[in-house]
This record gives sequence, C-alpha cells and structure tokens, in this order.
Amino acid sequence: MPTSSPDWLRGYPQSLRDTLDAALRGTLAPPIVLTRLFLALHDTARILSLLSEVVSDRRAAGDRDGARGIEAVHALALRDPTALDEMRRVLAILHGDSQSREATNPSAIATAFDKAAELSPAASVALYSLGDPALLQSATHELVALLRDRELISRRTRVLEIGCGIGRFAQALASEVTSFIGIDVSCNMIRLAEERCVGLPNVTLSVTSGNDLRDYLGASFDLVLAVDSFPYINAASSGLADIHINESARVLVPGGSLAIFNFSYEDDFDMSRDRLTRLAAAAGLDLAAAEAAPLRRWDGSFFYMRKQGRAA
Repeated sequence: MPTSSPDWLRGYPQSLRDTLDAALRGTLAPPIVLTRLFLALHDTARILSLLSEVVSDRRAAGDRDGARGIEAVHALALRDPTALDEMRRVLAILHGDSQSREATNPSAIATAFDKAAELSPAASVALYSLGDPALLQSATHELVALLRDRELISRRTRVLEIGCGIGRFAQALASEVTSFIGIDVSCNMIRLAEERCVGLPNVTLSVTSGNDLRDYLGASFDLVLAVDSFPYINAASSGLADIHINESARVLVPGGSLAIFNFSYEDDFDMSRDRLTRLAAAAGLDLAAAEAAPLRRWDGSFFYMRKQGRAA
C-alpha cells in the first residue's frame, strides 16, 4: 500500500507535510524528521500530538510500515524530553540574537558558537543530533562513507576543513588521509576539537579569522571540506562566500576537490546550485556534482567541485 500524509494535514506548511511523507516512506532517519518538525512547529506538545494523530491515521488505514516509521519518531521525542529544549536554546544562541546582516560578521558568529559549544557540543555542530553524541557519530560516519564512495579521500589526501567545529571529521578521517587541518572561528570549538583529537599526530587545529585562507600556501591541499559552514559564511557578509570559493581554489592542487555540504540556509537547492556553478567557474573550478539530499542521517545538500588541470 502506498504511503502518504493524510488529507487533514493539508492545513500545515508544505515543508512539514513533505517531512511526514518522507518519514512514512522511511527515506529520512527519525532524528532528521524530529528536527524538521521542531523547526516547523517550535512546540514539543504540538509535535507529540501531531505524531500520535498520524500514527492513529496510518493504523486505521492499514499502513503498518508507515505507522512504525512515525512511531520511531515519536519514541525518539519521548526518549529525552530535554533534547528539544536544548535544540531551542542552541537555535536562540546561533540565530536568535540578531536578524540584521550588519550585526552579523565572523566575530559575532564565533561568539555565538563559543556559547553554543558550552551548552551542547553535539547540537551546536548538528542540530539533528538532538545533543546525542551517538546520533552525531552515526551521521558523521554516513557522511565520511559518502566521501569514500566518491573517491574524495585516500591515504595520500591532504585535507583542509573550513569550520571544523568539535573535530568530528578530523577524528573520523585521520586514519584515512595523509594530513588533516581543521580551522574554525570559535575558540571553544577548537578547544573541544583538540580534546577529541589528542594522539592524532597528522591532525592540526587552529582558530581562524573567518575572512580568508591566507595562512595556507597555494596548491597545498587535495580536498577542502566544508560541512554546514558555508551557510554561516554566507550570512556573515556579502561576498565572503565568493572569497572562500576563490581561496579554496587557490589552495587546492590541480585536480583537487572542494566538497560543500549545505551552501545556504536562505536559498533553495536550485538557487544554491546555480550560484555555485557561477562561483566555481569564476574560480577555475568545475561543479562535478550537486545533490539535494544524498544522505539519510544528515539533512542537507552536497556540492562537489574539482579544480581544473591535472593532478600531479
């Protein structure tokens, strides 16, 4: 029996209905579904009530698979009643202090992430983790598997991560690459990353201004990685994303790769793809892949660019 959200959901936003449809089909993991519902409704009681109604509707329709999918989301919401409150506090820190572009800059973003890291290291780098390190680790491994499958990493790869956060990718990739340099505007994030990566001799972590990559020589990396960092670069100031695309191209070797997971929270996928196509071309990069939702445990789009020229 095909699954779809019930007719009485038509009064809800399309984004919420799409999320429930994905949950019924099993194409999104419960933490992603719960995070999307929270972002749409901002109220735990409403979320639990809605999920209960959908479960009852699917059971009445004989859709046992769909009911089980929604039940898994409901169980996750009940597992830790404080998780959604923690998400709310992290959102308030990262996005609630100022809505004006003039008041947003790399320094302000650094301050926000410093505070968020103190509150919840896991939720501060991935809201969909619900503050649970195990959920964050699962999502991290899935993303690393994608990098591996696309042959973006190897034993010879030198990686620069823009916005390394608490060092989860540095830790996950250290044994698979030659070297890993992680940079972040947040001192607290780098402190947590250093604690996580103790004993990994090929990992270097440092605080950056967030304005450019001037500390690094041209043609010195095989992969520049940016996971959920470009949305904040875009928000920081007009033109800063352009600078980072150009700088990424500069520090990459010919044939090197720039992998961006989420480019903008304000643009839809098509707008991000079109904008990145233009920016990549201007920087001497070719947009090799653009995928709206390649992963189940991580909520975002994937863009992969390759620097023109042959690898050495």
